This record gives sequence, C-alpha cells and structure tokens, in this order.
Amino acid sequence: MTTYSTSLKLELPGDGQQSGTWGQTTNKNLGDLLEQAITGVQTITMLDANYTLTNLNGTLDEARNAVIKVIGTNTAQRDVIAPIQEKLYTIYNATTGGYAIRVIGASGTGVVIPN
Repeated sequence: MTTYSTSLKLELPGDGQQSGTWGQTTNKNLGDLLEQAITGVQTITMLDANYTLTNLNGTLDEARNAVIKVIGTNTAQRDVIAPIQEKLYTIYNATTGGYAIRVIGASGTGVVIPN
C-alpha cells in the first residue's frame, strides 16, 4: 500500500509495489519534490483575505517550497495558513497596503511578518 511521508508528502511505495516503475516515483521524489522543498520559491497573491497554502500528496504544491513570497494588497493583517508540520520557511512580505501578514497553522499563535 502506498503511503506518504508526513512532512514533505513524498510517495512511499509499499513492499512489492510498482514493479518496474518505482524508479519514476523515486525520480519524482528526489528530482522534483525534494528539490522544491530545499530550493523552491513560491509567489502567492493575497486578495485581502487569508490564504491557505496547498499541501498535496506526491505532487508539487505551495507548502513544500523553501521560500514563500507574498504579494497582493491587504487592508488589514491577513493570515497565510501553513500545514501543522515542522518545516523551515523563509517568508517575504511584499504585499502593499502597509500591513503585516501572520504565518499560522490551523491553530496556535503564528509568526507575524512585517510589511
């Protein structure tokens, strides 16, 4: 049975699965997903509302990236909602309007990033 790793959502084929094709999964995990986690830069656009990062199993997504650049215009402090998994991010608040953003999980206090 195929499962996925908790933090980076890498595909973990079960014993005996993907006979003859497991190399494709390995290449995707190492060549795409791990590379995105280590060097990926994702720009997201806030539309004066909270923004939830995509967090998908076995495919490219927003939350896996190492750097998140936030653009858009806000009229108040808004939240970027990340998965509740340990992950090191570099966040760049490039929004206009002069407001901070807060990076937070589904719960907790989060971290405020000034404009």
